[in-house]
Amino acid sequence: MNSFFEDYPQAQSGRLTIDELNKLMIEYQDKINNSPIADFDGLSPEQMNALLHSPFTAGGILQLRKGMDDYLDQVPIFRLSELLISEIWNSGTLKLTTKGNLPVKVCELLHNQNLIKWEYVHFVKKVTEDEIPYIWPLKQYLLDEGILKKRNNRLSLTKYGEKFILFSKATRFNNLLTYFTSHFHWANFYDLEDNGKCGNLGWAYSLVLLSKYGMKSNTSEFYSLKIIRALEKELWNSYQENMNNEAIKDYHNAYAIRFFECFANWFGLVNIEQKRDYLMSLSNRVVITKSSLFDHLFEVI
Repeated sequence: MNSFFEDYPQAQSGRLTIDELNKLMIEYQDKINNSPIADFDGLSPEQMNALLHSPFTAGGILQLRKGMDDYLDQVPIFRLSELLISEIWNSGTLKLTTKGNLPVKVCELLHNQNLIKWEYVHFVKKVTEDEIPYIWPLKQYLLDEGILKKRNNRLSLTKYGEKFILFSKATRFNNLLTYFTSHFHWANFYDLEDNGKCGNLGWAYSLVLLSKYGMKSNTSEFYSLKIIRALEKELWNSYQENMNNEAIKDYHNAYAIRFFECFANWFGLVNIEQKRDYLMSLSNRVVITKSSLFDHLFEVI
């Protein structure tokens, strides 16, 4: 109220009607909602609210490119989803393993496309659904969205799935993107020390930050600290007192893995380098630049 009276001293005069006061209050609130906030990296509360709850809506700062259809075949997880659907469509039904997993030959088919880089792949002795991190989420997407059905331990396309493959490429991509950003909980990517605290919240804001800063190399912590400042006030306050707080380190690590190494990497939005940090006990630091594909898919206005 003090800031309101500073901007509108006439509100304290006692001469305004209730309607006039309400009009000033609405005007003031609109001004606040549309003013840049340092904690939001210069975005307004209204812009942040849209990114959190309704990204890609008309008038929002984050939009999908209208001409993205020509580039969707460059999206790794999208190409793999198309390949898996095609494999099941062509075979009619696909028999699963006794554990209910995709057969090894199908996992090898997906993995051998070499579309998604994963730094620990050299430790894998046998290519299975349990060993390759993007295969299970991909299968789960097709099941959860009703594109595939599982019956008698076999996968086949549903009636909706048969219609789905006829949808436009952009529609199929939007379906995949919506699932991985809004329906699939990112804590499923890995069980990490943050206990699932770092997840899907703020993914669209992360894309805006990547668009703004991604031309230059920055560490993953550069981005996750901005997420903490904007969306995790308790952690941000802890960071002000002790930047080496274990909870902060756990959040940085979870963000690097879940947002960059999984989501953004699987969608082909980033280039990732692992650089040795000799000041941090010889550990690697994740260094990020945005890929050329990013700007063909997303536009920040």
